[in-house]
Parts: sequence; structure tokens; C-alpha cells
Amino acid sequence: MSSPLRRRIAVLATTTLIATGLSVITAGPAAASGCSTPPCGRVENKTSTYIRVRWKNDDSDPWSYASLAPGKGMGGWWHSPKRDIDGFYAPKNCRTAYSVTAGSQYHVYGGWVKVSSNQTAKVVSVTCPG
Repeated sequence: MSSPLRRRIAVLATTTLIATGLSVITAGPAAASGCSTPPCGRVENKTSTYIRVRWKNDDSDPWSYASLAPGKGMGGWWHSPKRDIDGFYAPKNCRTAYSVTAGSQYHVYGGWVKVSSNQTAKVVSVTCPG
């Protein structure tokens, strides 16, 4: 085999391994999200920009997605519609700050952030360069 062909195959194999490995790492296990019994995950958008949220009504269902407007929340047992939100999306290359308990603050820089069924994640800021 010629050297350029070997290089292409190696790059393709490496890219495939990284892509499949990262999708397994970032996806995480799905929690049934019909919210028929409490607790149920919730996301509150305290930013000035829209954020994406996702959930599953059943482990075998595909992901459902929604855009959450600034100042709005979605999910939780006490809110209508009852929905168990499983995560929110932090934009790539942006610093997203959120809290899940009083006094806590976490920062992420891209990807889906898991919200446990017993949590309310408050997204407090999204700061992107430029």
C-alpha cells in the first residue's frame, strides 16, 4: 500500500474511534422521562439567550428536543406539562455556568450536560468569545 493511502486509512480509523468513543462518553444513560412519579429533572433558563433541552418519555424512545426561551423553565413534577428533562446543551467554545444546588456553580465549555431526575439545573450564563 502506498503511504498516502495508509495515512488516509489511519486518519479514518482514528476519527471513527474518537467519534464513537465520544458519543458513548457524552451520551450517558437515558432515564425514563415520562414524569409519572416524582422527582423529575427540570431546567430553568436564567440567561438572555435560548438554550436546548432534551428528554425521553421512555428509554426506548428517541430523544425529544426543545428550545427554552430566556426566563423560562421546563420539566419537573410540579410544572405543566410534567416532563423529566434529562439535559441541556452548552454551546461549543462558550462558557456556560449553571447551578443545581444553592451556592453551587459549575462551568462547562460545550456538549450535553446531564440533569438528574432529582435536580433543577439553573443555567445562569452563556459567554461566548467575540
